[in-house]
Amino acid sequence: MLHSHQHHHYRRRCWIATAATLLAIIPLSLSLPPLRHTNFDAIVDNRLKMSSNTITGEKRGKEDNEDEIDGCSKSQKVSVGDDNNNNNIIRDIILKESHGYDINSTTNVPKRTNYLSWDDYFLAVAYLSAQRSKDPHPVRNSRNGACIVDAMGRIVGIGYDGFPRGCSDDCLPWALFANNTSSSSAETSNGDGGNKSLPWLETRNPYLCHAEINAILNKCSENVVGGRMFIPNFPSNECAKFIIQSGINEIIYVKDDDEDSDSSRASRILFEVAGVKMTKIKPSVPSIRINIASSTSSDKDISNNGDGATGTGSLDEDEMEKYLGLMQREGGIDPFKFKVRKRSDYLSWDDYFMGVAFLSAQRSKDPNTQVGACIVDENKCIIGIGYNGFPRGCSDDCLPWSRTGKNELHKKYPYVVHAEVNAILNKCSASVRGASIYVALFPVMSAAK
Repeated sequence: MLHSHQHHHYRRRCWIATAATLLAIIPLSLSLPPLRHTNFDAIVDNRLKMSSNTITGEKRGKEDNEDEIDGCSKSQKVSVGDDNNNNNIIRDIILKESHGYDINSTTNVPKRTNYLSWDDYFLAVAYLSAQRSKDPHPVRNSRNGACIVDAMGRIVGIGYDGFPRGCSDDCLPWALFANNTSSSSAETSNGDGGNKSLPWLETRNPYLCHAEINAILNKCSENVVGGRMFIPNFPSNECAKFIIQSGINEIIYVKDDDEDSDSSRASRILFEVAGVKMTKIKPSVPSIRINIASSTSSDKDISNNGDGATGTGSLDEDEMEKYLGLMQREGGIDPFKFKVRKRSDYLSWDDYFMGVAFLSAQRSKDPNTQVGACIVDENKCIIGIGYNGFPRGCSDDCLPWSRTGKNELHKKYPYVVHAEVNAILNKCSASVRGASIYVALFPVMSAAK
């Protein structure tokens, strides 16, 4: 077991070589009144708890019940005494086995209280994923991200808006199409910067794969049946078809700027008929700041201009030349004449995956050190995510969070599961062999094993 000074020696802070400092601010506040809040916290509380079994301070939805008394039903009231007895039994066991650690002592170091709720965490993953998109139009329904969560609370699919695999971001057009009277153009930004004079084949519409569809197709589990999808924007009717066919039973979204459009109306019809729940929520935090930096660099904002996070803003002219004849013949398109180009300040893969690791760290209850880990396979799909915390079923309020104590059993180290281990154990794929792991801090010896 590592002592405090050893722990900090091995937990050396490391950073991505592609950028000395990346400061990504994920906007979550959209000044929209919540219609209702998803009850996902309670579900995950009982089924997964990535590294803990108690979530306090988070909002939980409650069902209307005529027998409800003080926020819980009569049947729930009956179990209160049993819970107290169980707590006393746990307290006595810990007191005896740990040589005197009393979970009720007022001198104990409490768990961190400002950790991200499940809802805010999953939405933040969707917003962060949107920053991988090359779409140059940050308006209304443009540049979207999606995050699919299974019944156990594991992220099993992530996507963002973009062209299909193998289709160059330079060869195909990024221009918006302003006319949204037909189903084929219903997913556009509805006039925000769109050009009605452009032929349909010279806009992004025929080629763009939306975040919701990409998240489903990029799933790392056998299927997404019974899952929930977190998205910033209400899905188009084309996406709604995929969502229903995949077996997802709820969408959690933040806004619908085009709720009166034919596309949104068609989506609502499809969801209602298929029995897919639509939950509109308002994030409880205004924004989430992710700071990826070395321990020696200054904590300051760095704006991605010009070259952006990719390190190059140049066009792939060789590839454009290669497909020039095909595009001219099939669509009358000359990619060298495109006025709208992909954005250059999108997140690199390294920064994106490390961002997911840092974001996951904000779920940790550890008051001193929050660590997140993200495992990625050879196809750039996230297959495992974790953060440091106690094992499943072990309450965050019973075990010690302190780095110091009378003896080793009064410290957190014998009980905490490291982020890397949780990411491996929470994997959604058959194996993590050959994968890469992104972690906020250099792994300690036990995690390295």
